[in-house]
Amino acid sequence: MIPIHNRSDKQDNTIVIHQLEELTDYDFTKAHRHAYFEFFVFENGGGTHMIDFEEFKIEPHSAHIVAPGQVHQVSRDLKSKGFVFLFSTSSFQSDKSIENFLFDHICLGVHEYAPNYVFHSVIAEKIKLISKNAWEEFKSSNDLKELMVKTQLTELILYCMQNGKNGKLELNQADNDLYILFRRELKNRFRELRMVKDYTSLLNVTEKVLNEIVHAKTGESVSSLIYKQLIIEAKRQLNGGASSKNIAYDLNFNDPGHFSKFFKSQTGISPSQFGKVHE
Repeated sequence: MIPIHNRSDKQDNTIVIHQLEELTDYDFTKAHRHAYFEFFVFENGGGTHMIDFEEFKIEPHSAHIVAPGQVHQVSRDLKSKGFVFLFSTSSFQSDKSIENFLFDHICLGVHEYAPNYVFHSVIAEKIKLISKNAWEEFKSSNDLKELMVKTQLTELILYCMQNGKNGKLELNQADNDLYILFRRELKNRFRELRMVKDYTSLLNVTEKVLNEIVHAKTGESVSSLIYKQLIIEAKRQLNGGASSKNIAYDLNFNDPGHFSKFFKSQTGISPSQFGKVHE
């Protein structure tokens, strides 16, 4: 069963930092999910990081963003080290550009919005210094340490935003805004809404217009993205040990048989086969 880690109510608006030190043995952490963000900063690279069933190399001077709900598993090499920041979007509600950037990581898949950022030369040194300063502030008894840590995490996130490797195709502003709004509605409503017309009604556009925008951005149709959202959630739950019956109920399928047929038609394997591969 994949554990889902939550934070206490007192920590919701607090940023917590853990140091990732060099290992004395190979690090193997079981796959798990969080109800909050984890922002990894790797000073030394080595190893792999699986995020939503896709593997990313842990490179020197890099950052990885794991969004709430994503399944992830860190396998670091012996000499890899750095820091991991734990926080919630509520920490950045007053910073709309950062809140939107983080929310996109929640809504968009790792293929579309890559969670890894690699920094070079001068920027890499800045990232290293900011991370260490944040760690020192976090450990201090300074009355302003929470604000200082938030300021330093903000700077780290801004460097990721500046890195700008996500969003390979930029639409005009109006179409891009509509696309992002659709993805956010999909993330929030995919359990009960799975028809294209459900979303066009919400967004007050025609099916033709929405399909054209989605295809221009992703090369796929609206229905394909709806199905992918259902599949990634099903995979997360299967990897956590949930039964097909419970997943079918959670995702509002008529019965487990209908869910199993849908899953196999989209992935090529049955839910039970997927569970065995990833157990």
